Amino acid sequence: MVDDPAATPRKPRRKGGRPSRAEASAKALLGVDLAACDPVAILRAIALDCSQPGSTRVAACKALLRVEDQDPAEDPGGDARINARAVALMRRAN
Repeated sequence: MVDDPAATPRKPRRKGGRPSRAEASAKALLGVDLAACDPVAILRAIALDCSQPGSTRVAACKALLRVEDQDPAEDPGGDARINARAVALMRRAN
Protein backbone atom coordinates (compact mmCIF):
# COMPACT_ATOMS: atom_id res chain seq x y z
CA MET A 1 0.00 0.00 0.00
CA VAL A 2 1.23 3.50 -0.82
CA ASP A 3 1.67 6.08 1.94
CA ASP A 4 -0.91 8.82 1.86
CA PRO A 5 1.12 12.05 1.44
CA ALA A 6 -1.66 14.18 2.94
CA ALA A 7 -1.69 12.12 6.13
CA THR A 8 2.09 12.04 6.55
CA PRO A 9 3.17 14.71 9.03
CA ARG A 10 5.82 16.97 7.54
CA LYS A 11 7.27 20.28 8.43
CA PRO A 12 5.60 22.85 6.15
CA ARG A 13 7.98 24.36 3.64
CA ARG A 14 8.10 28.08 3.12
CA LYS A 15 7.17 29.12 -0.38
CA GLY A 16 9.79 30.87 -2.48
CA GLY A 17 9.66 34.57 -3.10
CA ARG A 18 10.01 37.35 -0.58
CA PRO A 19 12.46 36.58 2.25
CA SER A 20 11.33 36.65 5.85
CA ARG A 21 11.93 39.78 7.90
CA ALA A 22 14.76 38.10 9.83
CA GLU A 23 16.48 37.02 6.61
CA ALA A 24 16.11 40.48 5.06
CA SER A 25 17.43 42.18 8.21
CA ALA A 26 20.40 39.84 8.42
CA LYS A 27 21.24 40.47 4.77
CA ALA A 28 20.89 44.26 5.14
CA LEU A 29 23.07 44.36 8.25
CA LEU A 30 25.76 42.10 6.79
CA GLY A 31 29.05 43.94 7.02
CA VAL A 32 27.63 46.81 9.09
CA ASP A 33 29.48 47.53 12.33
CA LEU A 34 26.61 47.93 14.79
CA ALA A 35 28.95 49.20 17.51
CA ALA A 36 29.89 52.19 15.31
CA CYS A 37 26.25 53.16 14.70
CA ASP A 38 25.34 56.61 16.04
CA PRO A 39 21.54 56.83 16.43
CA VAL A 40 21.62 60.55 17.26
CA ALA A 41 23.40 61.30 13.98
CA ILE A 42 20.86 59.16 12.14
CA LEU A 43 17.97 61.04 13.77
CA ARG A 44 19.57 64.36 12.79
CA ALA A 45 19.93 63.19 9.20
CA ILE A 46 16.27 62.11 9.08
CA ALA A 47 15.10 65.38 10.62
CA LEU A 48 17.04 67.41 8.03
CA ASP A 49 16.07 65.30 5.00
CA CYS A 50 13.38 67.21 3.10
CA SER A 51 12.53 64.15 1.01
CA GLN A 52 11.21 62.35 4.12
CA PRO A 53 7.50 62.61 4.97
CA GLY A 54 6.62 65.29 7.50
CA SER A 55 5.46 62.79 10.12
CA THR A 56 8.81 60.99 9.94
CA ARG A 57 10.75 64.22 10.35
CA VAL A 58 8.56 65.31 13.28
CA ALA A 59 9.05 61.93 15.01
CA ALA A 60 12.82 62.25 14.56
CA CYS A 61 12.75 65.78 16.00
CA LYS A 62 10.73 64.63 19.01
CA ALA A 63 13.19 61.83 19.66
CA LEU A 64 16.09 64.27 19.36
CA LEU A 65 14.46 66.65 21.83
CA ARG A 66 14.01 63.85 24.35
CA VAL A 67 17.66 62.84 23.98
CA GLU A 68 19.04 66.38 24.09
CA ASP A 69 16.87 67.45 27.05
CA GLN A 70 18.61 64.94 29.30
CA ASP A 71 21.19 66.43 31.63
CA PRO A 72 24.58 64.78 31.02
CA ALA A 73 25.35 65.00 34.76
CA GLU A 74 22.33 62.81 35.48
CA ASP A 75 23.19 60.34 32.75
CA PRO A 76 26.95 59.92 32.35
CA GLY A 77 27.83 58.31 29.05
CA GLY A 78 24.39 58.94 27.61
CA ASP A 79 25.50 58.52 24.00
CA ALA A 80 27.15 55.20 24.83
CA ARG A 81 23.96 54.03 26.56
CA ILE A 82 21.83 55.10 23.60
CA ASN A 83 24.19 53.39 21.15
CA ALA A 84 24.13 50.20 23.23
CA ARG A 85 20.32 50.26 23.30
CA ALA A 86 20.14 50.82 19.52
CA VAL A 87 22.55 47.95 18.90
CA ALA A 88 20.51 45.68 21.19
CA LEU A 89 17.30 46.58 19.33
CA MET A 90 18.92 45.93 15.94
CA ARG A 91 20.25 42.56 17.08
CA ARG A 92 16.85 41.62 18.50
CA ALA A 93 15.25 42.35 15.13
CA ASN A 94 17.38 39.63 13.52
